[in-house]
Amino acid sequence: MAVELGYFTLKVKDMAKAKAFYGAAFGWEFEDGSTHVANTKFPLGLAEGGSGEFRFVYFRVDDLEAGIKKVIAAGGYVLERHTYPSGPNAVCSDDQGTTFSLWQPAPEYA
Repeated sequence: MAVELGYFTLKVKDMAKAKAFYGAAFGWEFEDGSTHVANTKFPLGLAEGGSGEFRFVYFRVDDLEAGIKKVIAAGGYVLERHTYPSGPNAVCSDDQGTTFSLWQPAPEYA
């Protein structure tokens, strides 16, 4: 059996701000008293310790433009936009400087 990613932790500067940002931008809900995201299929969470740069971590979205609007409305930024055969993506930053990408899969990647 191949080894696969089992858990993803996104490093952030301020936990309360990060929970508010990712709750607004991605709809993440957090377990009570925890940094674990409660409403995603893939297990993930937040960890304090400074912002992290994950240029090749892509959060899959159904509609890239709608995802970008949510990121901006939550206080984030779009740094770059690209279109690849696998679909369009946007490199974004949260309101604390942690970077990530949004990706809308092309039909053959969906």
